[in-house]
Amino acid sequence: MRINKFIAQSGYCSRRNADELIKNSKVYVNGTILLDLSYQVNDTDIVEVEGKKINLKEDKIYIAINKPIGYASTVKDKFADKKVVDLIKSDTRVYPVGRLDKDSHGLLILTNDGEFTYELTHPKFEHKKIYEVLVKGKPNKTEIKQLKDGILLDGYKLKKSKIEFIENVKNDTKYRVTIFEGRNRQIRRMFDFINHPVLDLKRVQIGNYKMENSLKSGEYKLLKSKDLDLIRGNNDRSKTSK
Repeated sequence: MRINKFIAQSGYCSRRNADELIKNSKVYVNGTILLDLSYQVNDTDIVEVEGKKINLKEDKIYIAINKPIGYASTVKDKFADKKVVDLIKSDTRVYPVGRLDKDSHGLLILTNDGEFTYELTHPKFEHKKIYEVLVKGKPNKTEIKQLKDGILLDGYKLKKSKIEFIENVKNDTKYRVTIFEGRNRQIRRMFDFINHPVLDLKRVQIGNYKMENSLKSGEYKLLKSKDLDLIRGNNDRSKTSK
């Protein structure tokens, strides 16, 4: 088994993060620093990542949490005083699947399954994520169409998205936004682009899995196989607004 897949299946991190750890000399095999990204792990190898021995025996666990505002979703942010993983009471180490920035709230998945994380976060799989977004002011149709068609961010053209009007909240506007990729602070930067900054951002759905209304802020639940099937579901990609 390739080394990055071995590390991912151990639950330590995703395959992409495993590659970065290898490049940064954080991975040892049989007591020696490993720099070969294509290394194939055999049954007798002892693999250590950042000084910790890892193996493939750990049971997989999947958690959905209603992340509160103010909690960082990154595990290794040494400047964060509150991390979402601190809310999880489990003997099994888990880490967030993708990001939900500190100022945002709503549905976040945590797991120790690196392959599952890879599937949900790699852009090629185009998994949808749906948000309820309150923005300042009232964008016009031209501005919204511009965002739907995909703007340029850091030289990269975003994929098309769906933006549906929900309601006016006094002088501001609430939308239901569906995206199929996960660029850093993507939705906030999209609305900043048209000068209508985000006032509140809540993720409500991943794939076809919707966050339960009964799940209060900071609460979480263990996911079942049927839930994972819904999370992987992405059967309406072709309906993206043009």
